[in-house]
Amino acid sequence: MSNGRSDKRGFIGGVERGLDYMRKFLLVIVGLLTIAVFFCVSANVFGRFVLNSSYPWAEEMSRFFFIWTVLLGAGVACLGNENVTLEFVRERVPAVVGRLFDLIRILVIYAICIVIFLAWQDVLAGFVSFTPILGIPHTWMFVAMLVFAVLMFLANTLDLLRLGAGLKKEH
Repeated sequence: MSNGRSDKRGFIGGVERGLDYMRKFLLVIVGLLTIAVFFCVSANVFGRFVLNSSYPWAEEMSRFFFIWTVLLGAGVACLGNENVTLEFVRERVPAVVGRLFDLIRILVIYAICIVIFLAWQDVLAGFVSFTPILGIPHTWMFVAMLVFAVLMFLANTLDLLRLGAGLKKEH
């Protein structure tokens, strides 16, 4: 007969492994987006300073790729427990207070996710605009914020499961 703690670790460990595979895949995507930003900015610099003519598409595409790089990268950081925390405060308080701090942090992050999800409904309800040069709907840029919120929600849910099971976050 197995004890409850190892069963919880087994379930949470399975969730951690699944999210780790997703994190590694998304890290490759972030790397490709970073290369795309570099290419677009380099092309625009080359055009401006060598050819005396900039590429209008390069600025729009670099902005698009940059937004996706930052928000997807932040989501990947959340999945990998690489976000910034004030551990020195948590380590100096009793364990019960530390768990309370963790619960408050989790609830605040859920509130942020809810705000992003509600804002996304407003985007879908009527915001329609396009980039001036390429005509790409701005909604495609805003999807990055939704993806970030989903990744943050998943990482936060894993933190809540760990907290409920009394397990420490692995760094």
